[in-house]
Amino acid sequence: MTLSMVELEVRLPDRKRASSSFSLNKPMAEVSCIMDGGRVREIVVPVRVGRVLMTDPLPLPLPEEEAFDAIHALEGRICFSVMTEMLSRRDYATGELRDKLKRYGYRDQEIDACLAKAADLRFIDDNRFAGYFIEERKRRGWGKRKIERELSLRGVSIEDIPGYPDEYFTDEDDLERACALLTRKSLPDDRAFEKLVRHLMGKGFSYGVAAQAARRRIDDSR
Repeated sequence: MTLSMVELEVRLPDRKRASSSFSLNKPMAEVSCIMDGGRVREIVVPVRVGRVLMTDPLPLPLPEEEAFDAIHALEGRICFSVMTEMLSRRDYATGELRDKLKRYGYRDQEIDACLAKAADLRFIDDNRFAGYFIEERKRRGWGKRKIERELSLRGVSIEDIPGYPDEYFTDEDDLERACALLTRKSLPDDRAFEKLVRHLMGKGFSYGVAAQAARRRIDDSR
């Protein structure tokens, strides 16, 4: 016997309790799916999906399978909307978007479909993102190692970046940027070489580049 879904009861998370949570995952809305035989199926959905189900409910009754298909289709549309809102504020790597959407509670199936559509529309492009990210971080004074580490955290493999690293880094350029950073930093009174090298390595420069820049900064101060 095919059951029909006759009612949905949506409960949004308590704002006060949600704001006090230290979890990276966003709180979810709870949905009671009530069938015509009295059976209740409990599911959770992202909060934005729950709000839409409250303000624009499904045209019930619907056969159970059709009703769940409609809920999943709604999740997919809202997932894509959330993603495009994020991209309107700044560019993202694919891995970053995936992680953020998962924390909002969207399922892998919906996320994969949204990312594939976004890639087809050229909304996302990891090579474009990586090129911009590298140049922008170089302007901030970051070294190659820190840039590579941050790209990895965003799910971008440096092996997949066309022309990397030769098209982005040279020893001369790294040394020039390291020296420029040190011109804006006061010279320590003691253990100057050690402290300057540590400072530059913290910015992602290699020991060799950091040592050259530190020696030049010390020599220039004499």
